[in-house]
Amino acid sequence: MWKYQCGRHLLSLLIGGVVGMLLFGSSINEETISWSVEVLNWLPEATVRSALSMSWLLGALIGASALNGVLLLIYLVQKFNISPMVLFLLFFLAPSFALILAVGALLLIPTIIVCIYGMIASRNAAAKNFRSLPNGNGNEVERVYRLHHAFKEDVSALALKCRKESDRWTAIYVLVLIALVCLTLIIQNLMVMFIVFLVYAVLLTYLFRLRAQSLLPINALLFEQCDPIACASAILIFSRRGNRLNLKMNMLFAQCMLYLDDPQLAMDSLVLMRRGNSAAELNYQSLMAEANYRLGDQSALERNLEAVKSTKVNIGAAGNLMMQDTIAAIQNKIDLMNQHFDQCEAYYRKVLPQMKLRFQLVDAHYYLGMITFVRRDFDEAGEHFNYVVTNGNTMSYRERAQRYLDMIQRHIAVSYTHLTL
Repeated sequence: MWKYQCGRHLLSLLIGGVVGMLLFGSSINEETISWSVEVLNWLPEATVRSALSMSWLLGALIGASALNGVLLLIYLVQKFNISPMVLFLLFFLAPSFALILAVGALLLIPTIIVCIYGMIASRNAAAKNFRSLPNGNGNEVERVYRLHHAFKEDVSALALKCRKESDRWTAIYVLVLIALVCLTLIIQNLMVMFIVFLVYAVLLTYLFRLRAQSLLPINALLFEQCDPIACASAILIFSRRGNRLNLKMNMLFAQCMLYLDDPQLAMDSLVLMRRGNSAAELNYQSLMAEANYRLGDQSALERNLEAVKSTKVNIGAAGNLMMQDTIAAIQNKIDLMNQHFDQCEAYYRKVLPQMKLRFQLVDAHYYLGMITFVRRDFDEAGEHFNYVVTNGNTMSYRERAQRYLDMIQRHIAVSYTHLTL
């Protein structure tokens, strides 16, 4: 999973170098040089003055090193699930920050090399795992989608409106970031700077929430209307910029493909997805497991289960709960493949009351209908399949449930005929 963070880490180092060049490069004067000569008295004075004469380069090195040390510390905190308060304490204690700066400087070159390797490795892995789309891009996803499924143009206005809202919040975020950089250059008081960073963190969370809310109408096409055709069409329209399509909302698009009974295209869209945190990794493995179940690949399902168990969650109790839910869902698919219907029925009856979204209810009712149909409990199976037919809209389950209802009706008709003879 670390490979998917390499590009972001490298970009952060570049930004840190630019900020350091602006912040520290312009602040080195004769007083700073004299102080440095006294502190570094074990080095020749000419060497120290020569190094400080390249103030812009030195500032860039300080900025990149400081940010590198902080990012590496954040990764350690996430890896070992340490409280984020440790970051604040270490960051604002001067000796600790000096240590972070020194570690960041020592590991700067190795980190850049590892990031470049990770970016190349993740790109090669994506190309290797891409199963049906040779070019591995969003344009190919749309082309293959249009070959196999209907495309609804009437969601274009909705998709473009959502994109406009999303772009607006992204632009506001960029402006706030620029303002933060400017304030960093102006403010000299450490406590005031700390308060500014806290306000920025709160504002950033709020902006991300507003941006996520701007995408809710597209989500609702699947979650509430059970219309994966409309949802997938909206995602493709949302993702297109001119002649290029950079697929967005990969997980939602993959869910649409699974409910259109196209696990292959679901996998292809997931390969294009970035998995930069444990929540994204768990969602990725869950959807890949569903696709592997549809393809009948039990060994791949078991690999998905092992990958989830080995994932290091770093979002507290919520992350652990999410991990347990993912493990239970994948284990349920393995039980379905092995025809352990008692465990499967217990699982669906347990999660059914907890489900709030319409598409989840359709999914659970379909599998409960299948299990009770196999057990020849046709009355209960008919109730579940009727729910699917009534609420399934364009989901592939609806057509299948209708076929099972027809089989139940024929069975009832034959039984009635035998009774009257």
